[in-house]
Amino acid sequence: MKKCAGIKQWNIFQCRFTEIPNNVAENTILFIYGWFGLWNDDLCSLDSVKMAFQNLVDLMKRTKNIKTILGMRSDLYKKYHQELMKYSDLFQHELFLDSVNTHKDAEHLKYFDERIKALCKNKECQCRRLSFEMLCKGKDKIIGLPLRINILANYHDLIGNYIRDPDILKVMTDAITTLRENIKKTNGCNWIDYICLKGRFSPSDEFDEGIVEVFDLRITRSSFDVTDSILKRYVRMRYSDRQNNVSTKEAQYVFWHPFIYVCVFHSIFQHNQNLVLKHCNVDAILQLVRPKGFDTAYIEVSADDHGIDLFYERLRKLHLIERYKYHPLVRSASK
Repeated sequence: MKKCAGIKQWNIFQCRFTEIPNNVAENTILFIYGWFGLWNDDLCSLDSVKMAFQNLVDLMKRTKNIKTILGMRSDLYKKYHQELMKYSDLFQHELFLDSVNTHKDAEHLKYFDERIKALCKNKECQCRRLSFEMLCKGKDKIIGLPLRINILANYHDLIGNYIRDPDILKVMTDAITTLRENIKKTNGCNWIDYICLKGRFSPSDEFDEGIVEVFDLRITRSSFDVTDSILKRYVRMRYSDRQNNVSTKEAQYVFWHPFIYVCVFHSIFQHNQNLVLKHCNVDAILQLVRPKGFDTAYIEVSADDHGIDLFYERLRKLHLIERYKYHPLVRSASK
């Protein structure tokens, strides 16, 4: 995309599907992501997606010379394909990256060697025991191979744990829990939890003193420091904000990949399910939490009856019951 824009001398604008602008400049490539949920499938987001598609169609009618790229998970596209037929013109040229990658073992092997093996000079390191075949046969095959390689490269010290139990979600979740338990009161650890609970952080947003108190985070708005040695391993300025030259005071800070968000969420949820259901951002709960007995996907967690009732009461106070009445968490509440 960047190469194409450079050749054609066009602009690039990136945003979530909920943030499609009313106007963009001519000669712009518009990349839109986060469809049906930023971290996982939001089971009640179909109407919002349809509205976003209509806004996009209207924008393309008003503006000359814009190109759109829709970054959507292929499983979600297939799931909602029939409901989106009205907007089929937006899907004229489809590229399924997951099917393309199945033919790229040689490239993945080279990437594995470059990111993990070649950079490590310690001959006794556990990474010497990690093979490409182990990555291909782990319990976590649903997570893309390049992402797993990047995670193990970024958190090289976890490779030994991964060799013992090749499940990248469990390895990362356990590591975050250990980090919290061992150095809980450090600024970086507390900010990791805060950003997970809120979904993101911007210095210009209202600071949530309530969550800070409930979770004993001991941070202030002014204590946010993206250069913190712990925080910077997990959190970065949102990529689209960097690309669009948003100021540091207005920019949003998020986990460097949605999967890292999922791992932090799992860790906090395991620590105190009820507090998460009462205080964590609603979008994440709707995407990642399902009732006990409900078939859960790899990245989802289960809530007990008491937790479900707590969440239902929260939605009631927020006047969101009608909006999410078909969600399994709402339908399972004792009411």
